[in-house]
Amino acid sequence: MDEIAERLARLCAQAGDDGLRERAERYGVGEALTRLGQAARAGSRTAAVTADLDALDDAFARHGIDGLTVGPRGFEPLRGGRAHPVVTVWGCPAEASCSRLEPQERQRGSRTPPPACALTGTPLVPRKIRL
Repeated sequence: MDEIAERLARLCAQAGDDGLRERAERYGVGEALTRLGQAARAGSRTAAVTADLDALDDAFARHGIDGLTVGPRGFEPLRGGRAHPVVTVWGCPAEASCSRLEPQERQRGSRTPPPACALTGTPLVPRKIRL
């Protein structure tokens, strides 16, 4: 199977409900998703299809959903390196915290308030995760 067909198959498995469409619209790639549906129906395997798949993956990854069409990815440190990347996320503020983590979107000049816990109404706190 070619790479585009594999990526479309992964996308197809994710598209069972309206959640994918809603997120694609919210993340600004709704038109790319529409074109991918048309390409799948037509059996198209052009560079434009690859570009739309890449755009979809990039948009979803920026919002914490990695590997939408390419599958899971892993981090491998450089040989001899001791550095570990650190990701900052919003986490549960409770002393005995739950496992909820939300990506922090970094937008220049934006002071977006943190999301809040739906149970307590308390704002989530920044947490650093060492990969």
